[in-house]
Amino acid sequence: MEQTKSVSANDFEYLRQLVRDHSAVVLSANKSYLAELHLQPIAESAGFTLISELVAYLKTQPFNNLHVQTIEALVTNETSFFRDYHPFEALRQYILPELIKKRAVERSLNIWCAACSNGQEPYSIAMLIREHFPLLTNWSIRLIASDFSTKVLTRAEKTYYQ
Repeated sequence: MEQTKSVSANDFEYLRQLVRDHSAVVLSANKSYLAELHLQPIAESAGFTLISELVAYLKTQPFNNLHVQTIEALVTNETSFFRDYHPFEALRQYILPELIKKRAVERSLNIWCAACSNGQEPYSIAMLIREHFPLLTNWSIRLIASDFSTKVLTRAEKTYYQ
């Protein structure tokens, strides 16, 4: 079983490059355990016994759904409400007040939450706006949430829109 779970340095370097090229996420060289933890089920569901067989296949094929599954398995989708204090404080104290001044005539704001994962960050922004900027109640505010992972976006959609 140990042979099945091990990932060679060359294979992990390929996986690191794959993730970086298609998600802009940089995996540290010491994170090979992520591949060992998360890729075996993908390998088996694709008909491979070893992770190394999966990687060999990925190296020879045009980008496809198996590449996407592999990338999504290696990227941490960490999210929580008000996850990082400082960005939300900067938004509350500096960014939103400046945007409110600049957009006073239009009375509209578009805010993009890139890498939103399961959606807690956009909801945190909505709560921050509602609590600290009541004057925006009559504004047109659009929160756009995106993530490269269709898996987490599907989960967010099921959680918040049903």
